[in-house]
Amino acid sequence: MDVLFLAHRAPYPPDKGDRLRAFRHIEALAKLGPVDLVAPADNEADAERARAGLAEICREVHVFTRRRPLALARVGLSLLFGGSLTVAWLADGRIERVLSQLQARHDYGMAWAFSSGTGPWLRACDVPTRCMDLCDLDALKWKALARSESPPMSWVYGIEAKRLLPVEVGLGRDADVAFVATRKEAEDLAAHTSPRRLEVLTNGTPWRDFEGIAPPSAAGPVVGFLGQMDYPPNIAAVRHLAEEVMPKVWEVLPEARLRILGRAPTRDVEALASERVDVTGEVASVVEALATLRVFIAPLDTGRGIPNKIIEAMAAGRATVTSSWSAHALVGDEGVEYVVADGVDGRARVLAELLGDPERCDAIGAAGRAYVQREHDWDVVLGQLTDIVEEVTAVA
Repeated sequence: MDVLFLAHRAPYPPDKGDRLRAFRHIEALAKLGPVDLVAPADNEADAERARAGLAEICREVHVFTRRRPLALARVGLSLLFGGSLTVAWLADGRIERVLSQLQARHDYGMAWAFSSGTGPWLRACDVPTRCMDLCDLDALKWKALARSESPPMSWVYGIEAKRLLPVEVGLGRDADVAFVATRKEAEDLAAHTSPRRLEVLTNGTPWRDFEGIAPPSAAGPVVGFLGQMDYPPNIAAVRHLAEEVMPKVWEVLPEARLRILGRAPTRDVEALASERVDVTGEVASVVEALATLRVFIAPLDTGRGIPNKIIEAMAAGRATVTSSWSAHALVGDEGVEYVVADGVDGRARVLAELLGDPERCDAIGAAGRAYVQREHDWDVVLGQLTDIVEEVTAVA
């Protein structure tokens, strides 16, 4: 079965959430038949890297460098005339032309689209089966950011939330299969429409990469966060930790440290560095970086989907603390496999307790690692994907 894969961003290298998910899906689909990829990239260096890396998996790789001035002009026009900014940002005549050329050359059994911005491309595909991986509902993410950001960005986020939601609802309704990453995303989509078929397809993590890592008790009293540090929810999370939560922890445990791990820290994030706060920037090894932590915390009170950083930390056997919001993405046993804490006082209390109790950290870390092996093994997740694809294409 020939597969046409459409992505809102070239899924290579697979080093962050959306690229990793799309890349692993391509790997699974390539076992069913040849896969042709169409996607944009932010610059030519990224495009060349993606073409080279994906050529080993895909039959044809068409990655176009985004024409940024033209894309910004389209976004501006959409802002004025009522269109979705996401769809406008991704619109590209070169992609439309290559889709037409590919369909003339190949007899596709399925088109797979990743992220709602690729919806217009998916609708342009004349194929028996259309699969839409929304992953999470971006419109609801923009709605949350509109509440937490300041003008003018809060206005922009609020506008896009209203305009993108009908796009995502329509894609979820019309696709032969709509995929989302968590049960919460499925509930939110089902509240707006009745998809033909709605499937929860979680993310996996290569938990075997963390085998042999020392338990949390081997690390000092260090709490850490890992993420892309120019992403607004991550910036808000680490500022909340450094400026509000950790000062209360230091009153109890003055020797405790906060470690902020992740690429592209903004100036606001870099300014958090102090004698007690490390801002590392990009880390050479996620395994080694997580091994320096006794406790991992993800105080994310906004955002959508399943944060890969949480399941990576659990795979590394770290005692993991998350928010009630992010816990919606997990199906494990709260208090045993991970800990939920909300608010400044609640998080400070939990962190002080865990940092001061290495044995409990070891127990939570071991249970969390077992949870990830059970629920987030890539082989199991991709096996589920393959089964669903075979079912829907057989019907088509």
